Amino acid sequence: MKQLYKFLSSRYQNLFLEYKVNFAPRYGNGLPPHLQLYELINSQRSDYKRLLEQCLEFKTHFFEFKVLKDESNPELPAWNNGFLPGLDIVTLYCLVALIRPNVYLEIGSGNSTKVVRQSIRKNNLQSKVISIDPQPRAEIDALADVVIRQTLETATYSITDALDENDILFIDNSHRILPNSDSTVFFLEILPRLKKGVVVHLHDIYLPYDYPQFMCDRFYSEQYGLAIYLLSNPDRYKLLLPNYFVSEDTELSGVLDEVWENQSLRQVEKHGGSFWFVIQ
Repeated sequence: MKQLYKFLSSRYQNLFLEYKVNFAPRYGNGLPPHLQLYELINSQRSDYKRLLEQCLEFKTHFFEFKVLKDESNPELPAWNNGFLPGLDIVTLYCLVALIRPNVYLEIGSGNSTKVVRQSIRKNNLQSKVISIDPQPRAEIDALADVVIRQTLETATYSITDALDENDILFIDNSHRILPNSDSTVFFLEILPRLKKGVVVHLHDIYLPYDYPQFMCDRFYSEQYGLAIYLLSNPDRYKLLLPNYFVSEDTELSGVLDEVWENQSLRQVEKHGGSFWFVIQ
């Protein structure tokens, strides 16, 4: 019934292919990871460990967060929110606090905006929050300094071109590389223009593994574009944190045990899907 509803509803678009494709994970998910991507990502694991250790400086901040069902203030971040898992909340909060960006520009707003605003408040930052999202999942107008209610593909280059060293570009959009989609615009028109030192984030990235089956079923394709960039020009992109890789690695994921072992966080989902890198 759900598939029939999506087929008939005007809310959804249908994509018809003349050649059958088996939408299934090719790497990971019981199969080996993509070898070259694994070697590239794994080669910088000591840097990830150091950054995660820095996150422990803020561990008491996270003990104040509540799970969503217990949080009555819609402007505060919450665990188990259904969109931004635990590791991604921790690392987003910490990277904003550590990098101290003049500008935090996000494409796709909601739970991430709450985390960033809380980091700005608690750490006495002066960061300017800019939100580009036609329909944010959570009401964030009160949390952003500049609100642009349109899609990325209709926005002007001047917004991203203005980003400088240590500014953050946080991408959490449609995740699909399609004609005139926001992901296509990002990879073909925005990423090549970013200045040296800009910090970039993409969400729902599983590299060096493939998407899990449920995301293959949703035709997610964004991480393939990212993989092409990383493999073809690895020197231009300094990896900061590949959170799914961290989640799957016992040594790296264990760095934050001091956070997760707190009694108030025992039921929090601890994995992540954020992928952070810096333009070189």
